[in-house]
Amino acid sequence: MLADSKKKILYEEKLYKFAYFDEVTDLANRNMLNNYLEKLIQNSNETDKFAVFNIELDNLRTINDTFGHDIGEQVVIKSVDILSELMKNCCFIARVTEEKFIVVAPACSDSKKIEERAKKIAESFKHPILLPGLDIEALFVIVNIGIAVYPEDGSDVNTLMKNSDLANYEARSTDDRIVFCSDQLKGRVEENTLITHKLFNSLQNEEFSLEFQPQVSCISGKTVGIEALLRWTTSDKKRIPPDKFIPILEQTGLIHNVGLWVLDQALLEHNRLIANGFPPLRVSVNLSVVQFRKDDFVDNVTKIIEKHRVDPKYIELEITESMLSKNFADTVDKLVQFKKMGLNIAVDDFGKGYSSLHRLVLIPFDRIKIDKSIIDNVTFEKKSANVAKIIITLAKTLKAVITAEGVETREQAHFVRDIACDEIQGYYFSRPLPTEALEKFLKEDGTGVRG
Repeated sequence: MLADSKKKILYEEKLYKFAYFDEVTDLANRNMLNNYLEKLIQNSNETDKFAVFNIELDNLRTINDTFGHDIGEQVVIKSVDILSELMKNCCFIARVTEEKFIVVAPACSDSKKIEERAKKIAESFKHPILLPGLDIEALFVIVNIGIAVYPEDGSDVNTLMKNSDLANYEARSTDDRIVFCSDQLKGRVEENTLITHKLFNSLQNEEFSLEFQPQVSCISGKTVGIEALLRWTTSDKKRIPPDKFIPILEQTGLIHNVGLWVLDQALLEHNRLIANGFPPLRVSVNLSVVQFRKDDFVDNVTKIIEKHRVDPKYIELEITESMLSKNFADTVDKLVQFKKMGLNIAVDDFGKGYSSLHRLVLIPFDRIKIDKSIIDNVTFEKKSANVAKIIITLAKTLKAVITAEGVETREQAHFVRDIACDEIQGYYFSRPLPTEALEKFLKEDGTGVRG
């Protein structure tokens, strides 16, 4: 009987440990964390506050994929040592997913001290984690830290954890990778959730439309091309800015169908203008890096071009600098296929990101478009003026056409023309126009650099 009783106790202890503790680190798991937070909230007075640090090892998955899970496990264990040393037993630490820890700091109400603690955590991971005795002696770990504070960011466990997750997600795209939850952040997430829900039916509901912005030759003063720009007006007549809905199209994968729809409609407009007596104009369409991930992307583009029977020399596909840092070889391969079809390739927003000249040489492009952020300052900031001149020299050296984007003033237009820019695009000549307004603009043909 005594032996059976001991076995039962050992079995119950194993069950308890399995239910409430992480197997690798022996830290509390999510179940134990929830219990701890429930009790902490129940025992809190109206004036009590505490902080929840949501800490993610951002590159753990990459470490696992590159060096193996044994190395990744050692990185996790070493990370626990770092956190435990920093907290000095004053905080509750839990491991809630493979790459995520939660640190709860009780009786912590001073925002400045909370931020200082977060910075100490981030600082401690700026040094490589040492792995003596293993094939890899040291590895750098990138951490994101999202912070939620009780009770303003949640008076119950689920809300508190959700908001710390939101802050952590936002931290991935900040320089110091530390973000406090805020009403502004919660409002933006709520808005994005609503936009995401509406986007799933927007194409079928015919809520998208295109506007076209003229691209004007600096030599002839005539419109030589138009850029197709996607617009979205919801079923309840709300106009949503592209910088809000296009990232969501990319995140959800909806950009695949919507992107092909944009190309289809742009070529339809190209043919419609010709049918109405206008000369053929180059039509530019923006591409997303997400579209390049599809194996059938080139085939789908080819089918649309064949459907409309547009001469490929009048079609320009625009890519951004940022696209060149992801799946570079595959992206270049698809661009080469487009070039073989006779399409033009433009590098958009040039100067906005971090350009690799080595990669730029490997891309089969025909045009560089100077980003608006540079053009904004060319008439009163010498550095911006010099950068614009350097980009134009670079383009000419690489035998590429150069377009200045975001030209809004007479002075900017004259400046870029005088430094041998080929084309101008921007509000100085025209805002993006719907179809009828575009025809009117072309008929008036008042597109020269005004004296």
